[in-house]
Amino acid sequence: MAETREQLGRAIRVLMRSCRSATLSTRLAREGSSGGDIDGWPYGSLVTVALDHLGAPLLLFSDLSDHTRNLKADARAALLFEQTSRRRNPQRGPRVTIMGRVRKTRRPADAQRFTAMHPESAMYSGFGDFNFYRMSVERAHWVGGFAKAQWLTGRHVVAPPSAAKALAEAEAGILDHMNADHADAIDLYAAKLLKRKGTGWRMIGIDPDGADLECGGRFARLAFPETVADAGQVRDVLVSLAAAARHGM
Repeated sequence: MAETREQLGRAIRVLMRSCRSATLSTRLAREGSSGGDIDGWPYGSLVTVALDHLGAPLLLFSDLSDHTRNLKADARAALLFEQTSRRRNPQRGPRVTIMGRVRKTRRPADAQRFTAMHPESAMYSGFGDFNFYRMSVERAHWVGGFAKAQWLTGRHVVAPPSAAKALAEAEAGILDHMNADHADAIDLYAAKLLKRKGTGWRMIGIDPDGADLECGGRFARLAFPETVADAGQVRDVLVSLAAAARHGM
């Protein structure tokens, strides 16, 4: 049975949210380039990335970097998210290219979410030449494996806006509650469901598609079985996942 666009959109978000880095493609600008013969050529760079509750990529750039100069001249860009490199045949792995426009964001929530996913960025994010950016999700090219490709418009890729808003508003309360009162359940998620070692895992992010965990500089993504709409559904899913972890499922 063929997947619906909504199902594909969720699969894309699940992949993107599991990645802490991506390949950014921009158009090389004349300013700062080493020669006129490469002006306008595609330019690829590795960047760290986080996603907001809707599913839009958040980035932190220095004004001194080539890709920042490129984006000032042309805000259009592409981000490649992939989980293929370690496969015997990378062509069989899932990947997605997100196309959109990258612009500065001064929303404290965007900075807070990025820093939660990349704590070391707090050491330099306050420098005068660093700024946070948000990428719009306008189109996506999804490849689910060998010969499994499809284009989607951005509205089919991002999470439902009402769910994103509800979880953004409830996130702080959920994280405080889980870390203070259910630390044992978080360790269970990590050990039993995600096969990660160690204890003392913390929940550092929650969104309609899952939760982000951290322990001693190690990160893990706990994807929900399906997209949730509000804090009540988050509670139900977390309780269900804890029960599954305790029973070794």
